[in-house]
Amino acid sequence: MKTVETTGGLEDVKDSVRAWRPWQLKQFELFKATAVSTPAQRHFSQGHFLLVSIESGVADNQYRNNRASDQGGEATFRVFEPEETWVCQPRNATFQCLTVDPAWLQDNAAEMLQRERPLPHFPSHSLSDPSLSRALRDLAASSLAPASRLKQQEMLLHLCARLLLVHGEEPGSHPRLGSEHPAVRRAKEYLQAHYAEDVPLQALANVAYLSPFHLARVFRQNVGVPPHAYQTQLRLAHARRLLAQGFDVGYVAHETGFFDQSHFAHQFQRYFFVKPGNYRKTARYSSSV
Repeated sequence: MKTVETTGGLEDVKDSVRAWRPWQLKQFELFKATAVSTPAQRHFSQGHFLLVSIESGVADNQYRNNRASDQGGEATFRVFEPEETWVCQPRNATFQCLTVDPAWLQDNAAEMLQRERPLPHFPSHSLSDPSLSRALRDLAASSLAPASRLKQQEMLLHLCARLLLVHGEEPGSHPRLGSEHPAVRRAKEYLQAHYAEDVPLQALANVAYLSPFHLARVFRQNVGVPPHAYQTQLRLAHARRLLAQGFDVGYVAHETGFFDQSHFAHQFQRYFFVKPGNYRKTARYSSSV
């Protein structure tokens, strides 16, 4: 399987960036960056779990009000849960990331425990578990070559089984569970439904039943990013799905509400390090999976 590789076009990015879907499975996406240094960037895990293994270099991050500086090595493995925000600044870092569809992870958690189970929660997103890093590295290497369906499933389950059984917990202790401000929930739902539109803050405030000032403040406190940044992340998440389905970059830019193709390309590469055209070439997934 071919992969995306880019060697420039983004300030301070060095060497190579690759993104691909292992065996064209739409529930997953692998991302590998080599010797990347960027300014601190705020990220939002829109609709997926993100598993990260840092092989070398350093990555400073802030997540759930905790700050850490990760040194590369097999013991460094992190889990970011859906709909959460974090700040990361890699410095000459080589790392691998795997995005996982929450429904797939929840289904497998229920199967392993032989009972229905809510979406798993990881109270400690920094996991000292070299076997997880090795499993992610092996998955990334093997997914670049053809493999039987049996081998694919075995490798994915080997990684996720240990993650779930050893480190996952019931979400009852999650501090954010059920505590989202009702106004923020209404505003998020509106933006999710109108992500491609030019939404005025006053219109969003009307939906949330707050003043524009109070909505902007409460939204950022609850979500971790202001409303406009949340909308941008929604647009980019939809753009990735459309590109993976093979739609043209210009069409995707228009459909997701960006000013023009140039603006879309800049935002896409800023967040994912890969140009949207290059991403489209290799991130496609088959509709039969």
